[in-house]
This record gives sequence, structure tokens and C-alpha cells, in this order.
Amino acid sequence: MNIEESELDKLCKVLALTKSDKPGEALAAFQSARRLLLRQGLSFEDVIAQYFDDSGMSPQEQISALKKQKMSLQRELNEQARELKEHKEAVKDLLDQIWELREGNTLCAPKAEPAAPIDPAPKETIQETFRPNLIG
Repeated sequence: MNIEESELDKLCKVLALTKSDKPGEALAAFQSARRLLLRQGLSFEDVIAQYFDDSGMSPQEQISALKKQKMSLQRELNEQARELKEHKEAVKDLLDQIWELREGNTLCAPKAEPAAPIDPAPKETIQETFRPNLIG
């Protein structure tokens, strides 16, 4: 059942009066809204379902679904927090390794021994090394 647009406007105006500080006036506005809906063959639940609730679920079903969604999101959040902690620890370890390498205090590679001095003059030429029988 649909409520007519003009009746919906009346209903909104009457329901606005339910915010009154005077209890009698608020109650009278609520009763007037109820009568208006009854004339249309509707209830407040029908209006809510028609204009505000497109899921087709009862309020209890909606609450249950929202609780399940909350639990699922909480599990996902906990998992992401755990992963973030692991990533932070890994980054910290990498930064520590970088600083150790910069300072020369590496734990993962043996210290290099000093290189032997390079002899500036080779004893043989390439031709002498690879073609010894061509030379004299």
C-alpha cells in the first residue's frame, strides 16, 4: 500500500508537532498521525518499511545481520592490526640492518680482508699469455 503524496505531507507536518515540549500537544499530534494513517489503511511500520527500509528484514533480523557484520569487521580489523605489527617489526629490523651496514658492524657478512696491492705493470701481455709460440 502506498500513501498519497498529500497525505504524506500532512503526516510529516503532524509528526513535527510531536516534538512539542507540552506532553498533551505531543500526544494529540501522535494520535492525529495515527488516525491519518488508519484512514489510508496503513500503520507506522508500513510507512517505515515503504520509505526507510528497503531490506525487507524485520528489525530483529536487521540487528542480527548488523551484529554479524560487526563481528566480521572486528575480526578483519584484528587481523589487519596483527599484520601491521608484523610489518612494523620487519621494517624496524631492516632499518637496524641498514644502520649496521653503514657503520660496518654487519652480522650477516664476514668482514672483508684487505685486498693485496695491485701491481701496476703486468708481467705478460695478453699475446704472451694466450699465444706464447707466436712470439720469438
